[in-house]
Amino acid sequence: MAKKNGVAAVFFLLVTFFTTSLSAQFANQAPEFQSKWVFGGDFGLGISTNGSNIVISPQIGYRITPAWEFGTRLTYNYYSFRQDRLKFSTNNYGGGFYTIYQIFAGFFAQAENELLSYEKVFYDPLTYDITKRERASVHSIFIGGGYRQYFSSRGFASITVLYNLNETVDTPYSNPLFRIGFGFGL
Repeated sequence: MAKKNGVAAVFFLLVTFFTTSLSAQFANQAPEFQSKWVFGGDFGLGISTNGSNIVISPQIGYRITPAWEFGTRLTYNYYSFRQDRLKFSTNNYGGGFYTIYQIFAGFFAQAENELLSYEKVFYDPLTYDITKRERASVHSIFIGGGYRQYFSSRGFASITVLYNLNETVDTPYSNPLFRIGFGFGL
C-alpha cells in the first residue's frame, strides 16, 4: 500500500511540475490573440446502467479586454432513462449568455445565464406507461470558475466548475456542474 501511495505522489508531483511549467510558458499568450473573437465550447457525457446524458454546447465570445470575455452559447442535451419497464428519451435545447474574467495565469471566474426548453415525462408507477410529456422553460443562473490551459497562443483547453443558483426539480443538471471544453481565437 505504501508503494502505491509513493508512486501516486511521484506521479502527482510530475504532473504538477509539467502543468506549472506549461502554464508559465503560455500564461502570457492569452492576451496576444490576433483577434478578439473566441470560438469553442464544451461537452458532457454521463452513462450508467439506467441511461445516458449527453450535453453539447458550442459558444462564441468576444474579448472586451485581454482578461474579460463575454459571449453566447447554445446547448443541446440528450437524456435517456431506463429502469424496469420504464424507458424514455428526451431532447432539451436552449442557450444563454456568459462572461469570463481571467484572474491569474489561466484561472478564471465565470457567470452564466441559460434558458433551456426541457421536456418533462410523467408516468404511471404501477404500469410504467408514459402518461404525458410536456415542455417547460428552465432558467439557470450559474456562477463558478475554472482553469484554461493554453497549448498555443490561440488555443486552450478548460475545465470549469459551476453552481446553479436557480436549481429546481425541473433542472436537468445537478450541482455542482463540471464542464470540459476547448477554444481558440481567430
